Amino acid sequence: MIKLKKISMPEIFLVKTQLPENLGAVTRAMQNFNFKKLSLISPEFSLNHEKIRPVSAGADEVLNNIKIYDNFDSAIKKINILIGTSNRIRSIKQKEIDFNDLIKLLYNTKIKIGIAFGPERSGLDNNHVALCDYILKIKTNNKFSSINLSHAVIIVCYEISKYLNKKNPDENSNNAAKKEDLLNFLVLLEEDLDEKKFFLVKERKKIMVQKIRNIFNKLELSSDDIKILIGIFKALKKTNK
Repeated sequence: MIKLKKISMPEIFLVKTQLPENLGAVTRAMQNFNFKKLSLISPEFSLNHEKIRPVSAGADEVLNNIKIYDNFDSAIKKINILIGTSNRIRSIKQKEIDFNDLIKLLYNTKIKIGIAFGPERSGLDNNHVALCDYILKIKTNNKFSSINLSHAVIIVCYEISKYLNKKNPDENSNNAAKKEDLLNFLVLLEEDLDEKKFFLVKERKKIMVQKIRNIFNKLELSSDDIKILIGIFKALKKTNK
């Protein structure tokens, strides 16, 4: 008899959502496919907006448990692996992941996975992408690739829901560090680089910080890796005094 294994349901992150109707439609889509964790980062409207609940069509289980954050870094701290969604070409390059590989990650219930969707007007920017481990693209018409936010969410939820209670295709032993640990290390590093006058041209600092974050994020570091890096960093700081 084949033993079935449940997948770890990811948390959905909506960044700077602009239209309250889209939030309502997203909550409905999530509850359709049994997704429960939804976080908003700096939405451009109040959660009391009159257009949200009618469009949500009774998706109260999702709507009533929304978490709201002021910034992206705070929202993703407890996440181990972050998947960004985008059909745009970005200057920050990340590894692309398809739904099959995403499902393999979700079979590891020891890690927390988040899927981030950017604002309707522009999608995720380079600051967000630099902290994503992978980019997930929904295959569309190359000449007309922009998808409505709620439509993108429901496609992702549907694709993941197809694998609920199916045989685990590939056991994953990933022990990825939480974003909180990575961010703590990056803050130490960036502050020290600032002190050492590494960012010589102030106008270029933002881009350099993005690139540095992207370098470390690509390494797929574990919690132990982060501890070692912080230990090395502190030891080097002592020797320089």
